[in-house]
This record gives sequence, structure tokens and C-alpha cells, in this order.
Amino acid sequence: MKDWQQNQPPERQQLVADLLKQLEQLIGRVEFGKVELVFHQGRLVQLEKTEKLRVD
Repeated sequence: MKDWQQNQPPERQQLVADLLKQLEQLIGRVEFGKVELVFHQGRLVQLEKTEKLRVD
């Protein structure tokens, strides 16, 4: 666990852990494309994945 995580309340730590798990799942499956994090007023509100299919 990182130092900054140890100073956070348990529910915040769980939120960060869940978010990292979701990001790993999205990134792990993208061959060509991008993953974007959308923030509104300093809060993460959305994860977006855009994938491209390359045709030879």
C-alpha cells in the first residue's frame, strides 16, 4: 500500500482499489485505442474506452 493510501479512510481506500481494478481490466483488453478518465468538479465520474480495429 502506498503512503498516501494509508492516510485515507477505509472506504476511500476501497474506492481507489476498485477503480484501479477497473482500469486494469480496461487497459488489459485494449490493443489499439485509448482509455479516458472524465472528471467533473474534481471528481471522477466516468471511464471511457475507445477501441480501434485495424484491418489489413
